[in-house]
Amino acid sequence: MQLILNIPAQNATENKPRKAAVLACYKDGSLLLDARDNLKPASFTMRPSDNFPWTEFIEKLLAAWQLCDYSDVPEAFKPIKQIPPFVIEGLPSEPVPQQLKVLATLRSQGYFAPLTNTGK
Repeated sequence: MQLILNIPAQNATENKPRKAAVLACYKDGSLLLDARDNLKPASFTMRPSDNFPWTEFIEKLLAAWQLCDYSDVPEAFKPIKQIPPFVIEGLPSEPVPQQLKVLATLRSQGYFAPLTNTGK
């Protein structure tokens, strides 16, 4: 399952809408994305203050978890142990800030690997 996202035009994308997949997620909340639209730059970084499509990402992430298809799931979100079904079922009905808190809680409980620092 391809986790290709529609990234809205903004400074991080040189003010162009982009199609990209998440390569890495870092402790500071920044994301490294791999462009899937043949535009340059081929990869770019988004900061927590940027307009990242969390709703689309979480929907696709949940679908991948349900299908147990982790081939395109970023390492930071590949489950180390099975995500409880009530989390997968309940997460879509929560607002994005709460969804992000649930993901952070799962990480702190060992469902995902710890995040790394950025390379900078």
